This record gives sequence, structure tokens and C-alpha cells, in this order.
Amino acid sequence: MMWVIFVAVTLGGVLGFFLKWRESLKKAVSNLQLLGLTLLLFFMGVSVGSNPDIVDNLSLIGLKSFMYGLLSVIFSVLAIFIATKIFRRKTS
Repeated sequence: MMWVIFVAVTLGGVLGFFLKWRESLKKAVSNLQLLGLTLLLFFMGVSVGSNPDIVDNLSLIGLKSFMYGLLSVIFSVLAIFIATKIFRRKTS
């Protein structure tokens, strides 16, 4: 299944690069992308909502997700801060 997605993205990229799109076609494609994304999110919500294991543990899953996100941001900022201090010292 993954190869189908890879081929579709590659083909779309090649077509987008070589073809000259009219502005009306770009707008139609943009609307189609928005519709596809909205449907994807809707059906993901249906899938999550119909899974009793997820619904029963939603507060725990939410807390873990929040902590993963928060720690990712904190350590990313810390890493950038340290890298900036190291590389600025070398260039000064």
C-alpha cells in the first residue's frame, strides 16, 4: 500500500512541475485537497470514537500526548540554545 502513496505523490510532483496550471484549475485542486483532508480527519474521528479502548483511556492518552509535545518543544529549544552558544563562540 505504501508504494501506491509513493507513486501518487511522485506522479503529482512531476505533473505539477512540468504542467502549467491555470489559476482556475489551481483553485479547484486546492478545494479538492481541502475536501480530502476534511474527510480524512472526519473518518479518523469516527475511527477513534468507535474504539472503546481509546475512548475509555482518552484522559491518559491526552496527558501523554501533551507531555510528549511539551517535552519535544522544551528539548528542541534547549538544543538550539546550546548549538547557538557553541557555534557563535567558534565564529566570533
